[in-house]
Amino acid sequence: MNPDKSSNLRLLLIVGMLIAVCLLLYFILEGTQKFVYYYREQQQIFLFDRTYILGLLKPIGGLAVMVGQWLVQFFVLPHAGAWISTLLSLIFAFFIFLGLRKLDAHGCWWVPLVFIPVFLYHICLQESHVHYNGLVALTIGSVSLWGYSLLTKMHWKFRIIGGVVIALVLFYLAGSVAVLISLTMLLFDLLRKAPKAYLGAVPLAVVLFMGILAVSFRWLMDYDYAFWTKSYCEYYYAPTTLHTLSWISLPLLMLLVGVSAKWQWRKTWMEPVFAVVLIGLMTFSYLQISRGVKNDAYYTLQEQIHYADTQEWDKLTTVEGVSANDDIQMNYFNLGLSHQGRLLYDLLIYPQKGMSSLMIDNVQDTDMGVLMARLYYQMGVIGAAQYLSFCATVGITYGNPSMTMLLIKTYLINGSYQMAEKYIKMLEKSWYYADWAREQRQFLYNDKAVEADPELGKMRRGLTKNNDEFVIIHGPLSDLASVLDANPGNKEAAEYLIGMLLVSKNFDGVIEFVERYYGKGCMTTLPERLQEAIVAINEHDPEFCRAHGVSEETIDRFTNFRQDVITLRRNGATNFSGLAAKYGKTFWYYMIK
Repeated sequence: MNPDKSSNLRLLLIVGMLIAVCLLLYFILEGTQKFVYYYREQQQIFLFDRTYILGLLKPIGGLAVMVGQWLVQFFVLPHAGAWISTLLSLIFAFFIFLGLRKLDAHGCWWVPLVFIPVFLYHICLQESHVHYNGLVALTIGSVSLWGYSLLTKMHWKFRIIGGVVIALVLFYLAGSVAVLISLTMLLFDLLRKAPKAYLGAVPLAVVLFMGILAVSFRWLMDYDYAFWTKSYCEYYYAPTTLHTLSWISLPLLMLLVGVSAKWQWRKTWMEPVFAVVLIGLMTFSYLQISRGVKNDAYYTLQEQIHYADTQEWDKLTTVEGVSANDDIQMNYFNLGLSHQGRLLYDLLIYPQKGMSSLMIDNVQDTDMGVLMARLYYQMGVIGAAQYLSFCATVGITYGNPSMTMLLIKTYLINGSYQMAEKYIKMLEKSWYYADWAREQRQFLYNDKAVEADPELGKMRRGLTKNNDEFVIIHGPLSDLASVLDANPGNKEAAEYLIGMLLVSKNFDGVIEFVERYYGKGCMTTLPERLQEAIVAINEHDPEFCRAHGVSEETIDRFTNFRQDVITLRRNGATNFSGLAAKYGKTFWYYMIK
């Protein structure tokens, strides 16, 4: 075959393999990490502010952090997370390929293998505690390794000096990945038998020395941050074996390519076949390992959090995999019902475990804090919502856009306009949220505008004298009662309070609620589920039921329900599931099951 034609075919084969692996990777990432990307975007607010950006760049590894955060801000867009991650993976693979070509200029069977380090790191990124800047650091490292491979024709002195410069710059810009790349540069020199190849250890030694200095002067927390993958995770998260495999796979890949360059058995027609087999094995292995380490329950929660962030309440109630035993998931599900006006009507169709299904008992982490801030805001307990959204905003290292937006709303509702303006100015420096922030300026120092707004005005009417005091301390029932005392027209607060009383089977609380609020505000007509509870509790006092809003139709239906239960008991039945088709939505069925 003509050498030029053979070379062109090999080039086409290489390009085709890179494209094929990238397309596979995109669809895998979109299918397995779609909501992880949305979740990551909510863990930061990237500000186009000189002080903020310089603050990111100043520490060791700052460039990787800054670039990572700049990219993550675009994850708010559909599909952007998977596309950006695939592009970074392609850049990594391309520059690793260019470096490895120095060891094997004629082979191409190994081209798919250049994706292995990032494949493994993408599996690690399923865990949101692993930072995205780790992938950026690997990509910067691949460019650095390629840059070192360009020094092969230089005198050994210049090669070593260049290697030291590359290693030091990489250490400052991207962090501990410089140790990995320095080790790979040494192996690169040894495999190609460069003059005085052993001196390739000098850049590695220099980086190790700089790492010791960085820890000694407290520029880095400890040696795990200086020399290994800990610097690309949350401080409380321990890197897994996959992190180690992701890193050591790069020098192992280089060793494999360097050794295989001496093989004599390779034939041109065999290489594409072998490459296709490798792509298939890599894809299968990725899916199997990914499935083994993925936390399905947490991924379901991330999906729920996304739909709450985007206020797609109809989608929030159709998320698959929600477990009745997971209080946080049920809280989000019921929050979706509330926003659709279906909380009481559909509440008892779904398995509820008591009050904890509507509101978790306490805040244990930022995810729970975010959830409770949303719940309290929906209930109209603005003091609690403000406190919890503030905690979530400052508790997440780089902020949370949705919680900052909620915090701004609570300040506007309270009339704390200076504080609202402070956070509006901050969001105006972001990319995606700037327009929303500018729209909120119409409410600053303008009580009439706030009171006229359907959302903010309703919340302001529910403010109590002790709005900023004693919230959360006495529990949600007390807080909701305070909101209803101030604004009996707050339907959401009323429905949450009723729902909590029903699912906890608090009969005394139901009667007290009816006697206190019936005929006021949104309680001029009682919800059907509440009527069912009243007639069940006061079945021997129908006049009380009628006097407190229970319809004749509800009384008649309860009479039929009671007769059906009596009939089943007379027939020896101990299970009343047969009544579900007729009474499944009712409080009566929930009461006896």
